[in-house]
Amino acid sequence: MADKEGRALRRAAKEVKRYRVMMKVVPILLAVLALLLVLIYIVTSFYNKYGSFTVMVSKYDFSKYSLSLCETPDFRRPSSRLNAGAAENVTNISGATLPADIDQINGQHNGENYVAYTFYCRNAGSATVDISYRLYLANMTQGIEKAIRIRLYVDGTPVTYARTASDGSGPEPDTVEFLSATTVTEETVQNFAPEDTIRFTVVIWIEGDDPDCVDSVIGGEIKVDMAISIATVGE
Repeated sequence: MADKEGRALRRAAKEVKRYRVMMKVVPILLAVLALLLVLIYIVTSFYNKYGSFTVMVSKYDFSKYSLSLCETPDFRRPSSRLNAGAAENVTNISGATLPADIDQINGQHNGENYVAYTFYCRNAGSATVDISYRLYLANMTQGIEKAIRIRLYVDGTPVTYARTASDGSGPEPDTVEFLSATTVTEETVQNFAPEDTIRFTVVIWIEGDDPDCVDSVIGGEIKVDMAISIATVGE
C-alpha cells in the first residue's frame, strides 16, 4: 500500500515538474513567435517602402573594382542601392501612349498608370571589367505578370519584355520573352572601363491589349528588381 502511494506521489511530482517546465517554456515560445511576427512586419514595411523597383550593385572590398549608382549623371550622390516608389491604383494602358521622352528624365518619373525610373551605373574603380545585369520579378500576385510589360532602355536603346503568350504561341507582339518565370533579362557589358557610365531606364505598365489583361488580375501587385555586378576582371 505504501509502495503504491509512493509511486503515486512520484508520478504526481513528475507531473508537477512537467507543468512547471511547460509554464517556463510556453512564454518563451510565445515571445519567440511574437518576435518573428515583428520581424515579418518590419521586413514587409521595408518591402513596401522600397516600392515597385529596386536596383543594387554588389559591394567589393577593393577600390580597384567598384560600381556606383546615381539618379543623375554627375554622380554627386553615388550609392550602391536605389529605390523607386510604387505606383498605386493603376489601370491598364497601351504602350503606344507612353511619353516619347520617357528615357530623358532622371530619377523617378512615374506617370498616372506606369512606373518609370532612370538611373546611371558607373565604373568607379580603376580596372576595366565586364559587368552583368539581371532584371527580375521579385514579387508578383494574382497572375499580374501575365499582362505586364517591362521596357528597358540601355543608353537610349529600348527593348520591351513580356511573359510568353499563355496560349504557347510564342512572344507577345513587339516583345522579347522573359528568360524564365522570374528573370526578365540578363546581359553582360564587356570592357567597362573606369569612369564609363551606362544610363538605364526601366518602365513598367499593364498592357491593355494583352489577352491576359482580364478582371482576375485586378488588385495584383508586382515588384521588379535589378542586380548589377562585376562579371569578369580585365587587365
